[in-house]
Amino acid sequence: MSSYKGHLSRYVPLTPVESRSVTIVIPALNEEGNLEPLLLSVEKAFQKLGFTLPVLLIDDGSTDGSQEILAKLIKQYSFLQLIRHPQRRGVTEVWKTAIANVKTDWICWSQADLESDPATDLPLLLNACKPGTDGVAGWRQQRGDGKILASKFANTACQLAFGLKIHDMNWIKLVRRDLLLDLQLEVTTHRYLLAILAAKGYRITEVPTPWYPRFSGSSKFGRKRLISSAIDFSKAWWWFYFQHRPILPLRYLVAILEASKVGFRAGREAFYMQIDTEAGR
Repeated sequence: MSSYKGHLSRYVPLTPVESRSVTIVIPALNEEGNLEPLLLSVEKAFQKLGFTLPVLLIDDGSTDGSQEILAKLIKQYSFLQLIRHPQRRGVTEVWKTAIANVKTDWICWSQADLESDPATDLPLLLNACKPGTDGVAGWRQQRGDGKILASKFANTACQLAFGLKIHDMNWIKLVRRDLLLDLQLEVTTHRYLLAILAAKGYRITEVPTPWYPRFSGSSKFGRKRLISSAIDFSKAWWWFYFQHRPILPLRYLVAILEASKVGFRAGREAFYMQIDTEAGR
């Protein structure tokens, strides 16, 4: 039985809670200290929901003890599936691996560092996805990772350029898998996935979720990511407005120019922060 309802020109899938056609995707790189509590928290989420969903953990070339721990965990949890990249490929490639291997109607993108607690956040995301919604983003509350300013720059730029109406686009998220099949992730990258969908007219909403300090290990993303994020924004903006849709309505020009200013300010701030960091070494 199809999980799509109605006979509309635009398919509207059943909500994730209705269809239970959802795969939890978790990217992981050198997260050996987080894997056991992570899967325990996922199991608690399923107990709260009253049903179990498949979990696809994609190991992006870990060099710590993750392989040995995952070999044990896959025997312990029947819902767990593993894919391993032989070397680190980056988050966009992890997304591409997920899209190629997931067959459910929805993808729920989670985190392995436990800054997001699946026991709380998975039910929040799933229950926030109401009929007619195409994607739901988690909005970090009381965030304390020192990246709020950079995140605000990026989200403001996307609000201006793409009409994205959420506060935290680059965090945990729930999104329709079919909408991702035709996206050129090499250009839009994982960072601006929700922004591009919003610009295409899909309904992207958000739900507040608690933020926690990383449980174990260290972040894989530093200040250099601010520079690459500004570059990726420029690429995604150019692709959407000048390649994807070459006839640009005049009413978008002011918004695009304003968004460009925000993007360039973010890049400039990242550049100066990097100089300060290197000077302090």
